[in-house]
Amino acid sequence: MTNKKLRFAVCGTGDFGPQFARYLNEVAEVVAICDPSPQSREYFNNETGLKLPAFENHQQLLDEVDVDAVAITSPNFTHKEIAVAAALAGKHVYCEKAMANTVPECWEMVRACEKANVRLMVGHKRRLRPPWGRMIELQAQLGQVLSITSCAYYDARPYNHQGWWTRRETCGGTLPVIGVHIVDWMRAMCGDVVTVRALPAPQVDPRYDFPDTLHVSLQFASGAIATLNVSMVYPLLKFRESGGPMVVCKNGAMRFVPAMEHLDLTWQSRDDTEPHFERFDDLGFNHAFRQEAGDFVRWIQDGTTPCLTWEEGLRCVEVMEAALRSADENGTVLSLPLYPDLENPS
Repeated sequence: MTNKKLRFAVCGTGDFGPQFARYLNEVAEVVAICDPSPQSREYFNNETGLKLPAFENHQQLLDEVDVDAVAITSPNFTHKEIAVAAALAGKHVYCEKAMANTVPECWEMVRACEKANVRLMVGHKRRLRPPWGRMIELQAQLGQVLSITSCAYYDARPYNHQGWWTRRETCGGTLPVIGVHIVDWMRAMCGDVVTVRALPAPQVDPRYDFPDTLHVSLQFASGAIATLNVSMVYPLLKFRESGGPMVVCKNGAMRFVPAMEHLDLTWQSRDDTEPHFERFDDLGFNHAFRQEAGDFVRWIQDGTTPCLTWEEGLRCVEVMEAALRSADENGTVLSLPLYPDLENPS
């Protein structure tokens, strides 16, 4: 294992880019940034205090700066192009969720990175946050998960979604806006999804060209079932207060209730006379982001198996794409994989 710090470029400097750069700089060194917006690049500088070489596009950066890896924190619709270009330049790729907007785009990213023999990791932090990870751990005591229900109803108005967040062509549809984290966590709990069905409700918010309320049913290869009900037009809850799941296990159950500043987990086995209660005052964001950044760097440096790879990202996109397609088809049940011909190319 080398002691030399890996050199990272951050592509996408608005919102999450400055946040993730801080975690990268704990284990590596961010040496350049790119974003087409001058305002976004200035925002990055103001938020991080860093003064780095800045470029309007990723190809300029790759051509002019010596980096080992690229962190993609730009809008969803740009992920595939940046990842493929980075792979062609021989750079390792960390990509923030959602991996891309469609499964074929995901496979393009995978094949490009495989051909270049570079690492490809997709960030899905929720399963790594200790409160949510605790539910994954509890299966050892409560047995196999049989069923999960999660209701992610919240009020999207304070978030002032606009631009690429409101169009399915650029953001990927309903679940990438609200539900992507829960889909991945459900996969961490139950394994691979085999069927997806979704139904939309009548539209309320005209900003979106996709359903603002969607009910999704999943069946897993394990036999488990799940429902994920999402809505962006529910004025009673904020985003961080929504989505708490109820879980039925073979030998017990769990209930998770999120709040703005804490998370409450209640669980009980069938043999317990009283439920167990655990409150998490630390929401776990720092732990999750540090694990992602640290694992990715170690994976590059010495091949240590990371917490996530591209597989989680691609399978999550597959579920989300299937849900939107099912909703378009008035609840058609779709089997996975969605694109079997792409699984094992000749």
